Amino acid sequence: MVGAMDFRDTHCNWCAMKEGPLQACIECPRYRKYELGEDISLDSRAFCEKCVHENDPDLEVFCETNRHLQQKGDEPFDCYRFHLKAKAQGPKEIHVVTAFLAHQGEICLVKRSSEVRTYQGRWSGISGYLQGNPRDHFAVEIQEETSLTPYEYTLVRQGRQLAITDEEYSCIWFVHPFLCEVHDPSRITLDRENTEYRWVKPEEIKRMETVPGLWDAYERVSRSSLEEQVALFTGTIRNDRDSGARQLASKGLDFLEKMVRSSNAASWAVLMDDIQYACHEISGTRPSMAIIPTTFDLLFRDLKFVSAQDLDIREIIAQVAGIIKRHIKDMAAAMDAALGHLEEIIPEHATVLLHSYSSSLIHALPLLRRKKCSLVVTESRPGFEGRVTAQVAADMGLKVTLITDACAGHELQRVDVVLMGVDSIEQDGSVINKAGSSLISMAASVRGVKVYFVGELRKICIDRQHVSLETYDPQDVWGDPPPGIEVFNLFFDRTAPKFITGIVLETGVVEPYQIRKIAGSMVPFSA
Repeated sequence: MVGAMDFRDTHCNWCAMKEGPLQACIECPRYRKYELGEDISLDSRAFCEKCVHENDPDLEVFCETNRHLQQKGDEPFDCYRFHLKAKAQGPKEIHVVTAFLAHQGEICLVKRSSEVRTYQGRWSGISGYLQGNPRDHFAVEIQEETSLTPYEYTLVRQGRQLAITDEEYSCIWFVHPFLCEVHDPSRITLDRENTEYRWVKPEEIKRMETVPGLWDAYERVSRSSLEEQVALFTGTIRNDRDSGARQLASKGLDFLEKMVRSSNAASWAVLMDDIQYACHEISGTRPSMAIIPTTFDLLFRDLKFVSAQDLDIREIIAQVAGIIKRHIKDMAAAMDAALGHLEEIIPEHATVLLHSYSSSLIHALPLLRRKKCSLVVTESRPGFEGRVTAQVAADMGLKVTLITDACAGHELQRVDVVLMGVDSIEQDGSVINKAGSSLISMAASVRGVKVYFVGELRKICIDRQHVSLETYDPQDVWGDPPPGIEVFNLFFDRTAPKFITGIVLETGVVEPYQIRKIAGSMVPFSA
């Protein structure tokens, strides 16, 4: 069972990372196999570089033999069964804990006294030689050096182990960093190891004379790296013009899973705060795509049950990552279920008009081919996404006619059904989709042609009544317009409910007026 014991006690006696925080092992195949229970093969080359004996020449024959055995047999090799011979003396490896005390956005640094053996007169965190488990020992150091008991601060973050090569002392410091929020700074009383303490803004650490690697150690327990990752990802999502709404939502979940697995949070509350921050930032990137915030709302409804359990942070991280992964699978299943309902609305040998490009339309092509349908596809200016749809359909053997968007009204006289994807579904039953969808729907209504939008429950806007319509770069329409001409590039538009025959969801085909009731049953997490 995940979390019943530390898998490293059985499988990783040989590894330099064994005594560090479990988060440091997330990239290792053994973590995935023994901690998460994934069915993967163990390739020694994926983790030999983490071995404490990596550079030992005595192991060369042994390792090559075991690699050979692993490739030929079912039993993965276990380096720890080998008894290492004595090797030449190298740099001494010293493990230490470093605790950063925080209060209202500032960090407490202490100045090392003349009574300590190393780095006298330099600034540091609360540090000491590691004895036993880092997660237990950092509290001992805090109490010895500041008199603060565990009841007077809250552990916030535990960072990955950091190796710092120190030529001055001919050693390698392995730093196990922690971040704690102090409740009452006036309770700090220093012992003989430090002469004074100072509260500073984190960025001031880089300008002070500190012990080696102090800023790097702090970064391991700060939230700055998470914020940088989120900022980079949101920029990617904001500028992504190739992926559809559900693809972007799926990318958001995938990013969230990786973020959780590498988290330095030391408690459920901190982890939850990090997740909420990331979700809030990502949700605001694409205002026309309700599937992104709705997906996160549905995720939070499941995550709140984790907080009610008495679990270690490692177990919590594993559970949360598993829940996110399940939501990724649920998204794929939802689209398949929705496409299954097209069977009842697409006649055999029908002529079907498709507008623009969406993953739903692409996945509907096998059904349209099986029903021997002919397609009329709009090219969807200014990005010409419809050309991609037309090409894929033609490659699958469907009969395809590509038209300009302006010709859609004329071509509808020979069309049996209009099929379009969905970016968002508003609570009144209006649908947000690529610009041009509303005009096609209105023209189809005049000619008596049925209009269906293929979506899913996650595309229903549940946190607000309406979404904002995104505009794109005017140069996509006209790169160098003459003076006096203003170019407006509205990328999405809103189709009113009265022009929609039905909305295809994973639960079935519904009429627009039914959406409000469905949305009411999907209460957002923030409510």
